Amino acid sequence: MTTIKKHKMISKNSKKKEEPNQKVKKINTRTLKNFKIIGYFSILVLFIFSYFLFRLNILPMKYLIPILLILFLLDGGAVAAIHFFKKPLKIFGLVIACFFILFGTVGSYYTYHTDTFLNRSFRSGKMKVSANYYIVTKENSSMQSFQDMNGSIMYLSGATLIEEAMNTLNQEKKMEMIPYDDVIKMFTDLKNETIMSILVEQTSYDLAMQMKQGFEKNDFKVIHEFEVSIELDHNADANEEGKYNIYIGGNDFTNSLMDFNMIVTINSNTHQVLMTSVPRDYYIPVSGYNGKKDTLSFMGARGIETNRKSLAEFLEINLDYFIKINTKSLVGIVDQVGGIEYCSDQAYTTTHATILDSYDDRQGKKLQVKKGCQHLNGIETLTVARERLAFKDGDRQRQKNCQQIMKAILKQLISTNTITNYNNILNALSDLYDTNIPKEMITDLIKETIDGANWEMKEQSLNGSDSSNYVHLSNLTSYVMNPNMDSVKESVAAIKNILK
Repeated sequence: MTTIKKHKMISKNSKKKEEPNQKVKKINTRTLKNFKIIGYFSILVLFIFSYFLFRLNILPMKYLIPILLILFLLDGGAVAAIHFFKKPLKIFGLVIACFFILFGTVGSYYTYHTDTFLNRSFRSGKMKVSANYYIVTKENSSMQSFQDMNGSIMYLSGATLIEEAMNTLNQEKKMEMIPYDDVIKMFTDLKNETIMSILVEQTSYDLAMQMKQGFEKNDFKVIHEFEVSIELDHNADANEEGKYNIYIGGNDFTNSLMDFNMIVTINSNTHQVLMTSVPRDYYIPVSGYNGKKDTLSFMGARGIETNRKSLAEFLEINLDYFIKINTKSLVGIVDQVGGIEYCSDQAYTTTHATILDSYDDRQGKKLQVKKGCQHLNGIETLTVARERLAFKDGDRQRQKNCQQIMKAILKQLISTNTITNYNNILNALSDLYDTNIPKEMITDLIKETIDGANWEMKEQSLNGSDSSNYVHLSNLTSYVMNPNMDSVKESVAAIKNILK
């Protein structure tokens, strides 16, 4: 009896000893299963990253394929270690798998946002160009809406999308359209009630109200407002050849004056870039106006297409693409990249104040620029970009400063400091410009740069003589710069030489 009881007690104790071992075994099985899930997840994350990288299309295939092959082999080895090897290698495989999860997640984030930015900013090379139009009458007019109108309406010939604006109105009500060549005279006649109503683009309206030529904004009222738009295509042949001219125009904060004008010539075969600055007051024939002249600055009221066509016809070259820069957004991008380094060969005080959305320089402080290099924030950069009266060379020096600012911003954009603020910088860049440059052209340039292309950058400026003449196709006179034709011929020859 005693022996049997003892045997039963031993059996009972042995069961108690086995239970912890079974529990450990279950824990090990569950841990191994979790390790495997992490391994599989790392492969999935790597596939997602690869998809975004392929879609972004900025890496040459000779780099992309080997890089992805190596990544998948390493991650696959980590998963194999988790599956088939003993504990030390399993742990090592887990660490590698976790690294690839982190790497793939971060990589997917940056490639996704970059691709989204490129798609949003460059699209297919087509760009919608819009213009807001007003129907304006005298303040005391009995007309309260477009439906109250009868008879004829005056319009400014050659204005941006004027044909589309007139077609839009004629679809609602047939009216006689009578052209004016002089915007100041048109508003003067409206005030004097020689005419009863006018059709005018918003930017021309805003500019005319700023001129204060015997009339003010409260002399008139806007009874109808509408928007018209068209799509502008790009020059597909230029993109295929890898040689093209890009016109860059910078609007002031009113969106009326084109204060910055530059032609960037790119030959992606020889990896040469030529930046040709054109003074804002360059006095050249306006495209579509039978030889009548205006400054590039005042042409801005008729839209960037007028500037682009006028410059192309004057220089007798193709301007295949354009970028319209919103100088107001310049402040945002400079602040997002942490400011820029600006170097001046002279000390000066700006005539403009460090303010935004106003030409009233009494509202803010003037900027003291020292000789040498200094750090500028966004509003300080805009103030320097606007300045011309503080220099003996006037707008010529201003164009050089703008070139330097563009280079400084680019330098900051490609620095490592942008990584932590990447998404905000892309959003700021999206607000900085509109363009008809296709996405494929940008990705091709990035590929060539990654592939080791050594880009040669050159600069030049068109020159001229100071004068005074009629501007804004009106009887208003202002400072203009008459082109120096020797300077024009030399600059055009340099552009064509880059394109050879």
